[in-house]
Amino acid sequence: MKMNNLSLLFLTHLTLFFICVCSQNIAQTQFVYKWSETYCNKDTPVGCKQIPPLKFTLKGFWGTDSNGNIQQGCKDPVVRDWNKVFDTAMVNKLNVFWPSLTKQDPKDMWKEAWNTYGTCTMKRFKTPIQYFNRASRLDSEIGDLLQSHLINSNGIVPCDSATYNNVEILNSFKKVAKNTDVYFTCKDINTTHAYLNQVTFCYTDEAKDFVDCPTSLINKRCRVQNIIVPRPSPPKPIKQQEKSLDPIAYGDSWSIM
Repeated sequence: MKMNNLSLLFLTHLTLFFICVCSQNIAQTQFVYKWSETYCNKDTPVGCKQIPPLKFTLKGFWGTDSNGNIQQGCKDPVVRDWNKVFDTAMVNKLNVFWPSLTKQDPKDMWKEAWNTYGTCTMKRFKTPIQYFNRASRLDSEIGDLLQSHLINSNGIVPCDSATYNNVEILNSFKKVAKNTDVYFTCKDINTTHAYLNQVTFCYTDEAKDFVDCPTSLINKRCRVQNIIVPRPSPPKPIKQQEKSLDPIAYGDSWSIM
């Protein structure tokens, strides 16, 4: 009887594992960046705990089916030791491109990302460490390129009073994605102007090569012609010795904006 119970327990866990793995229907993976200022202060303000960085930060890394539907809610069959997953090296790596801009602990945010989305990619990334390392690798390949093509060249300067053509911004994104089609969204201001919000880069199911994003997403892409890349507002003036602005990140003067 004891052996039968053990066998039943083993089969139950094995069945749950295969239900989890076989339920994954990943046709492609998506790497989604957000423009931090829009996220923090323009699109349903979330109350960021700091001045948003003058850069794109990661919103999410997930798998989708062939229609672009995000696969989520799969069960992790393994009890994880998160202290081993989020060691110092991993935390330092993720904080560079996937910081928590709110009061949420970044480790809780990353753990939530794995439990919600990463578990559905377990055919490709069998552990959280593999999943987060792939996210880091993708950012190392396109993060600086994205910043360069959109922010540091082509005359696109984050500024609340400057507008840029939709096609110009789209082409900048496509250069990063090796000319594959990308999906980006805006937060509408009115019928003619909007704030840049998010950009989605689509990959093969193993997150190795760029592919065109699904038509279902492209059809919902931002169509407003005049797009603003908003710049974070500086803090209110304080005593000179207490001033903490980073001149490299924000420049020596805000007056040009």
